[in-house]
Amino acid sequence: MRFKKIALALALMLVVSGCGLSPASPDLPPEAVQGSEQTGDGQEEDMNDTEDAGEETVADVQEPAPEPEPEPEPEPEPEPEALPAPNDPEPFEFITDAGTTTINGYTVKPIPDNEAFEFIRGMHGGMNLGNAFDASDCNWLSDEMEYESAWCGARTTTAYIDSLCREGYNLLRVPVSWHNHVDADYNISPEWLARVTEVVDYALGKDMYVIINIHHDTDKRHFYPDSDHLDQTLAYTEAIWSQLAENFKDYDNKLIFECINEPRLRDTGYEWWFSSEDATVLDAYDTLMRANQCFVDTVRASGGNNADRYLMVCGYCHMPSAAVSDNFALPYDTAENKIIVSVHSYRPYEFAGDVTGTSEFGDPEKRENKQIFSSLYDRYVANGIPVIMGEYGCIDKSNPADRLAYYQFMGECSALYTIPIIAWDNNVINNTGGVLEESYGFIDRATGNVIHRELVDAMTASYIQ
Repeated sequence: MRFKKIALALALMLVVSGCGLSPASPDLPPEAVQGSEQTGDGQEEDMNDTEDAGEETVADVQEPAPEPEPEPEPEPEPEPEALPAPNDPEPFEFITDAGTTTINGYTVKPIPDNEAFEFIRGMHGGMNLGNAFDASDCNWLSDEMEYESAWCGARTTTAYIDSLCREGYNLLRVPVSWHNHVDADYNISPEWLARVTEVVDYALGKDMYVIINIHHDTDKRHFYPDSDHLDQTLAYTEAIWSQLAENFKDYDNKLIFECINEPRLRDTGYEWWFSSEDATVLDAYDTLMRANQCFVDTVRASGGNNADRYLMVCGYCHMPSAAVSDNFALPYDTAENKIIVSVHSYRPYEFAGDVTGTSEFGDPEKRENKQIFSSLYDRYVANGIPVIMGEYGCIDKSNPADRLAYYQFMGECSALYTIPIIAWDNNVINNTGGVLEESYGFIDRATGNVIHRELVDAMTASYIQ
């Protein structure tokens, strides 16, 4: 079904998208690196043909698998869910008070003076290494190392990460799907873990913040948030995170762990929708809360720098409305204020993700996004708890002015509410001149060449004046 635009005075609706050891030297041996993949949520990539900048690579770029990729399943449209009104509703205009720091004339919301906010205030532009290590179930591949380029069409290069740093990005989220790289006892393939570690090391060596997670492992064989699969979910969570925690336990706190990506009841009517009063969803909440606690307990028990590393947890399907629901509670933690709430937002979906929806980003769309930030601020930020929006973005509908307005507005909201945001980039570059589904690419993954200059500048701009 299609989303209807939200009336100006109504509460907004929200649903989420469709996501130290010494750093390694740039002089990485090519034999240490391997891979091959598909693109954003199974969407086939339209790659730009650009020249290599001639920089040393983390890995040689690989050609996509010669076999035709299976037709991706269409992304289901999310169902609307009313977002709770903030405790102190604001008018649409951001309020300006004399003597306060402002952003383009808007007042910056006050934040608590604590270590967690000192930590996240160092985060600037954020980017996802999307559709690389998170590629999953590529059954046409015979070499697991080819997964890295199977969806995105290119292996991760140092040229790409160097480009991110030059452009002003210092926050890199590295989604990783593990289930295609484990044995029957969930032991992670040493080669796969080494490759992920290699890319993490290079980004940390460039003084970036890096987030790693469990990504497309949300199924009944691995992580599935219902009570019938609780034991399976906890076993998988503990197995994967105990190995990752051991591997990275001496890394400093610029490496952040995120429990799971978009945990949801896949292949049901609740996959992209929830009701805070529905028994099935309440059961999913309970299972997810137990999994979040298992994640925290497992990481903390591993010792080293994991004893007080920052950890990210989410509500149902990473929906902001689920995170601010009374059904969601943060896990108990032995470390003080080291839990970060993780959300995603592709809103309004009619603009951001629906290929047949509107291409205009105006006041109604701004209101919906501002309400998301406002509700998260009221529930968490104002109470000293940090929030990171780990995915956001809008597809290319040949509407450059409206896309630019979207990324600028999201940047302003991020600065106003002190909520770092991380753009989804899946290396799908739209050069068709029309609407291209899942077209979230900005910087060529193989070469580091910037494709959408104005959008990159908007993401990395400083909105504090």
